[in-house]
Amino acid sequence: MVITLALAAAFANAIASICQRLGVEDAPPARGPSMGLVRYMIRRPIWLLGFLIMGLGYASQAVALHLGSLNVVQPLMISELVILVLVLWLWYASPLRPRDFVSAFAAAIGLGGFLILSAPTDGTKVPSNALWLVVGALVMLAVALLSVSARGGPPWRRAMLLGAAASVGFALLSAITKAMTNLLVTGWGALFGSWQLYALCVIGLGSFVIMQSAFQVGPFAASQSTLILVNPFVSILIGHVLYGESLRGGPFYVSLEVLSLAVMVAGALGLSTSSLIATVHEEHSDAHLLKGRGRYERWRQRSTSR
Repeated sequence: MVITLALAAAFANAIASICQRLGVEDAPPARGPSMGLVRYMIRRPIWLLGFLIMGLGYASQAVALHLGSLNVVQPLMISELVILVLVLWLWYASPLRPRDFVSAFAAAIGLGGFLILSAPTDGTKVPSNALWLVVGALVMLAVALLSVSARGGPPWRRAMLLGAAASVGFALLSAITKAMTNLLVTGWGALFGSWQLYALCVIGLGSFVIMQSAFQVGPFAASQSTLILVNPFVSILIGHVLYGESLRGGPFYVSLEVLSLAVMVAGALGLSTSSLIATVHEEHSDAHLLKGRGRYERWRQRSTSR
């Protein structure tokens, strides 16, 4: 059930990424996160659809986190990248090269091998408020440093750093979500009286705005790769510190786990730089890879031309 829910969340996130990318393609130029970008986004129907789909994905991920652990659910979210490439191939009829097949296979095999070899265990630790404060402060510091570093430089670097900042924020968001769902089962009163709900709103909104800025300022491949790859590693670390979650130890298994992660990362990076994703972002929206390319749009154009 945990794996099914996590994969459903990854699928929703892949669809939401496309909708949100289309929703900001004509936004006025900006150097980073801004409220002007937020005002622009909420007036775009395609962006609002992406937001709704992302919300459904988050709900699925929240249930998975309640039933499972961060070190299982968050690595599974990497499958979003494989799903995204498949959607671009099947729905937009984009060419899929042999390299793309190899990369998708490597990402899937690496992810599966890591989960099998590491045998992740649920944590039994209940984090104290003091520990939450320390972890939260360190994560927010990392997000701030990455965001400030993205204020200058070439577009690919800015997109990469902003994607990494959003990914780190989302890792903390997942940990808070797990704590929030544990409170929710005791009743709504406990939830609304807790700090987790309000921290969730602030961190979630901030990370979301940073993610949208990453889509806007540079190549989709750069932002998407760091969004996907940074999160599971940070989540595993946070899960260990806060909840006491652990992976199988010993030189033999640790070596194989590292190898599996390397294969997974190589496959994910191969997909991130695939022509399907690398050309999604174009300087001019008229040259956008997705513009008018969907199966529905092609069917509509054929229908009107008859």
